[in-house]
Amino acid sequence: MILGLISQLKRWYAIPYLVLCIAISIQSICHLLGDATFSLSWLGALLAVGPLVLFMSMVYTFPYIRVVRFIATPVVMALLGSVLTVIEMEPLPTFYTLFFGLGGVLVYVFWYTYLDRSDNVLLQKGVQLPDFALATLNGEQLSSSSFVGKKVLWVFFRGNWCPMCQAQLADLAKHYDAFGERGVELVLISPQSPKKSAAQQSRLGVPMPFYVDDNNRAAISLGIVHRHGVPLGMLGYGYDTVLPTVLMTDESGTIIYADLTDNFRIRPRAETIIETLDHLLI
Repeated sequence: MILGLISQLKRWYAIPYLVLCIAISIQSICHLLGDATFSLSWLGALLAVGPLVLFMSMVYTFPYIRVVRFIATPVVMALLGSVLTVIEMEPLPTFYTLFFGLGGVLVYVFWYTYLDRSDNVLLQKGVQLPDFALATLNGEQLSSSSFVGKKVLWVFFRGNWCPMCQAQLADLAKHYDAFGERGVELVLISPQSPKKSAAQQSRLGVPMPFYVDDNNRAAISLGIVHRHGVPLGMLGYGYDTVLPTVLMTDESGTIIYADLTDNFRIRPRAETIIETLDHLLI
């Protein structure tokens, strides 16, 4: 119950918070340019809120993979803005700075990006991958057991709305041939519609196969469903999604590699997976 409430709170956080921060940044700029006297408090508010707006805007406009847990620049700028704003202590910009700036960025870095993920005994290295159902983009139903006899990289991603997933898929596409040379078949799975996955497939430019997890049935059976994981405002994707998960199985269907990230900004790079595979094959 508590985890469900936390997930719902996170669903309501990202987009509304970003819109508020954009409004505060615009208001701060207007005061800095329009007031007769220069205000350290409004400068502090802009420094505290603006960098996070820029960061989140860049993430959604130019997706890329975060390989570190903590984003230093917005945190440092929020602290600097807080120092400047308390010098004058104008009520409104001081509130903006401390609540939306410093408070907001700390919430984003240390709370929002974490997935509240528990240990999953079903998806550990050395365990047989449980059987689950999938659908091709054409609607054909199949079982995960149909891939037995092949080395498979299973990539569960949240959907086209997720910039980190976009970056992860683009990274895998760049190394598509390297996986093929090692006899590894890629299986990309998400709960989004076949139409959305087909659009993603065409953008990547390589024949990586996409599959659909209808109503998150596979994610539920594997213990990787993310209740209320789709942010408010992402239309056409429902409410629930899947926790980002990367698994590799050998020809017998045994898991030989597992990455169950607890932070949605952190995904395993394709090069790291390939190096791990090469080490296992020695």
